[in-house]
Amino acid sequence: MPIRIFARIRRRFFPPDPPVVVPYRGFANAERFFLKGRALEFEGIFLEKSKSRLRNLLDNLRRIESDEIPGAKIVLQILDKEHHTESDKEGYFTLSLTWQSPPSDQESHWLTGVVRFSENPKPGIQPKESSPVEILYPSPKASFGIISDVDDTVLQTFVTSTFKLKMLYATLFEDSHHRLPMEGMPELLQALEAGGDGQRLNPIFYVSDSPWNLYDMLTQFMQFHELPKGPILLQDYAVQMLWPRKGQAVHKLEAFRQIMEMYPHLSFVMLGDTASMDADYYLKMAEEFPGRVLAIYIRQTRNTANARRIAKLLKVQTLTHALVVKSSGEMRADMRERGLIANEN
Repeated sequence: MPIRIFARIRRRFFPPDPPVVVPYRGFANAERFFLKGRALEFEGIFLEKSKSRLRNLLDNLRRIESDEIPGAKIVLQILDKEHHTESDKEGYFTLSLTWQSPPSDQESHWLTGVVRFSENPKPGIQPKESSPVEILYPSPKASFGIISDVDDTVLQTFVTSTFKLKMLYATLFEDSHHRLPMEGMPELLQALEAGGDGQRLNPIFYVSDSPWNLYDMLTQFMQFHELPKGPILLQDYAVQMLWPRKGQAVHKLEAFRQIMEMYPHLSFVMLGDTASMDADYYLKMAEEFPGRVLAIYIRQTRNTANARRIAKLLKVQTLTHALVVKSSGEMRADMRERGLIANEN
């Protein structure tokens, strides 16, 4: 495969990369927290806006062909406590533990800490310094949560393009600054985060079938386009980055269940698109968690057979309020009517 050839060439002519711990945003309630991350060799990916498609291609190949570090000893320091774990054979580590929650007067809905190696996994090669950690601890001001798909719901990925050629080009040759959001989504998600009176701090969770290898690109993209910050739940590495494989439904459904079980006091607004099975998964959640799915909004990307199937499905279902829309303006109007976002001045 070209990616493997690229990796062999890089290892042959360049010195070994230092080890680094890459944490992904976690989330927590008063009893427990969840944090995932990965031990990798530092790739030195260029993080600023690039005008070079060749640079973007090389960096995106580095993302795809990551060098994991199995068996690394890792420690998380947060709220004056240490939590120890070890990376698996693909370099991933997971902390899902009970804890002593922060004080009730905690003002921020983000808790911060650091994660580092407790032992150098590559003696003789100095590891990168500790990495900052962010864990979402929803504010008591939250009135509901938001679960959103990413591909073609928030980020233009062209997953329905002919032979996925546009998707392939964007994935390989564009950086986070060149990628574009779906029309009106940054403003819509900002309004949902603020809620019906404009004063809330409603938590947002992004769930995608993309691999964890794209995590840094997605966080940069969301920051650049001022999308509300939230945990991003992706999949372990797999080639379905461009073509789907079996098991995607399991990933998304497990992620949705994990979020809803973590916050049993919250109901959720769910956003997706017709390029995937989002509507089916969200209705499954409405069935499993009666009364806790406030509304489902599905953006029609193209007039495909799947889009027509979803439109019929949502018309006949009786589990929750659900719409297929063609623009963020349609979503915004319905959300205002239902009191989910504030009226415009």
